[in-house]
Amino acid sequence: MPTTRTKRSVNLTPEQRMELMRLASHETPDEAVRVRAHIILSWAAGATGAQSAALLNTSRRTISKWRARFDEGGVNALWDRPRPGAPPTISKGKVSELLRLRQSPPPIGTPRWTTRMLAKRTGLSQSTVVRLSAKLRDRGDHSDHAEHAFM
Repeated sequence: MPTTRTKRSVNLTPEQRMELMRLASHETPDEAVRVRAHIILSWAAGATGAQSAALLNTSRRTISKWRARFDEGGVNALWDRPRPGAPPTISKGKVSELLRLRQSPPPIGTPRWTTRMLAKRTGLSQSTVVRLSAKLRDRGDHSDHAEHAFM
């Protein structure tokens, strides 16, 4: 005998709906949080897990995970939980400084910024500049919020 699932629904407060709509907008730099907000908004609109998964190009498992997290902790639960390990050792200020320098013209008489010049100017090691530059390349280096890539 086949089992039938009851369709769960969620009732959002006006404040939750406004916050989710803000998070779902393109102003939110974190793509994952944007998708999670869309998951909850589609749920509130009456979409099933399968419909939400198809609409958002993700798995039903992901839909279920974020619906459950939202049930547990509301809008704040849509952010990633802290991960184990050492905290970042490079400050946001240093990353911002590196980004600003990379996007600025190189010093007069040089055709481009080198990792050695960037390291000397920022006080970071050359290997750190190389590693951060690689992360920027992987992410396209076109975001105003690229410093979030390193935190």
